[in-house]
Amino acid sequence: MKNILFLLFSTLTLGAFAQVDITFQVDMNGVTGFTTPEVNGTFNNWCGSCAPMSDANGDGVWDLTISLAPGSYEYKFSYDNWTGQENLTPGSSCTATNGGFTNRTI
Repeated sequence: MKNILFLLFSTLTLGAFAQVDITFQVDMNGVTGFTTPEVNGTFNNWCGSCAPMSDANGDGVWDLTISLAPGSYEYKFSYDNWTGQENLTPGSSCTATNGGFTNRTI
């Protein structure tokens, strides 16, 4: 998977509780053999197919916006319920390696 990611932050305030809308995007141009990319992370217990992404305009860039409580999260892009996933290099910028798994961080 191409590791292109844009995080768009906007704040949504609901009474005393603040949520942050995070838009995850991944460029799947040049990737074959998948049906649906998804974003998995500590925010959804690495669920697999719980956060499927969409490509409404057909440009090969898939996205999904999720409202999260402010904080730090680990995540990774995968596809088709963990049939495949992106490979990240341990120690690279904006990653964390825990238990032998390297994930993105926000």
